[in-house]
Amino acid sequence: MPTDLHLLSPTSSGRRRNGTREFARRGTESIVDIDGLRVTSLEDTLIDIARREPILTALVMTDAALLVDRSGVRSARCTAEELDAKAADFRGQPGTRMIDAVLRRATTLAESPLESLSRWRFEQVGCPAPVLQHTVRLASGRDAHLDFAWPELGIWGEADGAAKYLGLSQAGATGMTAAQVVIAEKRREDEIRGLTGWRCIRWGWDDAWDVQRFRTLLVRAGLPLDRRAPPGMRQFARVRAT
Repeated sequence: MPTDLHLLSPTSSGRRRNGTREFARRGTESIVDIDGLRVTSLEDTLIDIARREPILTALVMTDAALLVDRSGVRSARCTAEELDAKAADFRGQPGTRMIDAVLRRATTLAESPLESLSRWRFEQVGCPAPVLQHTVRLASGRDAHLDFAWPELGIWGEADGAAKYLGLSQAGATGMTAAQVVIAEKRREDEIRGLTGWRCIRWGWDDAWDVQRFRTLLVRAGLPLDRRAPPGMRQFARVRAT
């Protein structure tokens, strides 16, 4: 948990004292009112996080803001174009490369923090880039959206957070018990496999947090990995839990 209170300095100088961090004012910040509190805009905040915090922290937050909800329950909180425009305010300042690294990787298709973490791990272990939210039309006429798919390899992947099986996500939305969710997911997997002939690989938080464990899981599933870290990857290797 954060231990400091982060504030925007009233001047162009920043300082840190008594558990408070004041960040230098640039003069281009957008200030909004939320429930009576004056705060920096979402776009300002995300870009500042990208330049100061580990890439995984920033990527998870940016993905969540950009998410386009398939169900239409909510719209994206901001757009990639808005973030690009705000990033232009930081050109020439420290952290520009980190901002670019986050914005290059961010997507509107990550439906959970685990999916964001998984994409970062794919890159770290040299896994081929998957298709995100690949659509398969089931015999029932419904569409199944696969978290990750490698159609040319005949493999798809599902990032399974505990919420799905503890009744906090799908079960909460449908009134199904956790056991019913598990059974429904198994039937869905069987139907997808029957239609596509693809192999399914599943992982949870514990798998994704452990790089070696995740690499082993992918190799056993038949995914070809390049053990050489992509250019520039090592400089972004520091990861902090969000």
